[in-house]
Amino acid sequence: MKPWIKRPKEEAYLLNPPFCCLLVTASTIGYTSVENQGLPFSLPFLILPIVLHKQTRETLPRKITTSLAAWLEENQHAKILYYERVKSLLPYVREAMLFGGLHNWLDLKNGDRISTSKTDRDIGNFVNKATDEVKECVKHTHFVGRWFANAGSVETVMALWGVRP
Repeated sequence: MKPWIKRPKEEAYLLNPPFCCLLVTASTIGYTSVENQGLPFSLPFLILPIVLHKQTRETLPRKITTSLAAWLEENQHAKILYYERVKSLLPYVREAMLFGGLHNWLDLKNGDRISTSKTDRDIGNFVNKATDEVKECVKHTHFVGRWFANAGSVETVMALWGVRP
């Protein structure tokens, strides 16, 4: 990964650690609102490539009761180049989670679950003056966290998206 100062401006603006940490935090809050345990460590690596891809983000379902398998069957475009997006975003998601840990936004519990002391209200206050696109990304990461909590095991979610640990 390039040193921060040598990154292209677009990359630095979109994939900066605070913004990506905000997305991981929102997905953690969403997940834990459905499943009373922390967000599995591997899921942020799947969630950010979904939400940061505008075409996929804009076609996400409205309800967490929508079957992930059925939605993917109807929206096969979402899986096109998904694995490549996951691979390309790995270092940024890692960096965001480290940033979150260093700034007390994220914590690991039981060694494999991400937790946060932040609330929906904290996130709302943080994005209050953000652009509409930032607000959309935050709203959708929260939703995908809830949706994945409702979808089944991590292994099932990964298999449906066509990725492996």
